[in-house]
Amino acid sequence: MEKAAMQDEHMQDVHAQLLREKEEPHEGFSPVPIFLMFVFAALCFWGGVYLVEYSGDFQANAFSPDFDPNASAPKPVEISLFDRGAKVFRNQCVACHQAEGTGVPGVYPPLAGSSWVTGHPEVVSRILINGLNGKIEVAGNTYNGNMPAFGPSGLALSEKDLAGVITFIRQSWGNDASEVSVQMIADYTASYSARSTPWTAVDVKEGLGPVPTAEPAVEGE
Repeated sequence: MEKAAMQDEHMQDVHAQLLREKEEPHEGFSPVPIFLMFVFAALCFWGGVYLVEYSGDFQANAFSPDFDPNASAPKPVEISLFDRGAKVFRNQCVACHQAEGTGVPGVYPPLAGSSWVTGHPEVVSRILINGLNGKIEVAGNTYNGNMPAFGPSGLALSEKDLAGVITFIRQSWGNDASEVSVQMIADYTASYSARSTPWTAVDVKEGLGPVPTAEPAVEGE
């Protein structure tokens, strides 16, 4: 027993010595050298610049040996004013004036066969830009409602969208009127965008200028 006790004391001394010479292990993380952090940031920056310059917009043909990243991209195909106007009409007008331009009897006037639409382009342009309020007679029927403004003081459609939707309603459902160009709408908007009140059926036809000639739209505009 004494020999065993001595051995235990000896082992305890050995363990005590080891504990003095070696620290207890503990959890933690060694700090990353600041130099390596700067190197990593520089590599990330260089990689980003490289991708921007040589990625070819990540297009599949960028992997072609004949691919030229500096070549000008093809211009997107521009749809006609009529097709653009058809989309605007479906999104903004069809609920009131119906898909066939027949309107709602007693509530919303028809656009099909309406001289308000097919007549002087400045009339329908004024109505779209500033809106229309009060009584109006269309195809022998009287309507008394409020047409909202689609110009800068209302829904703020672009001049191209306004030209498109006016062209669409002037050339649909049997209507056979001229196209309204973007430049025409730009001129009308410059004249009437400052107007703060909607037109009435009387004053919307007053002081009309000459009917401008609509130039064909240039592809890519």
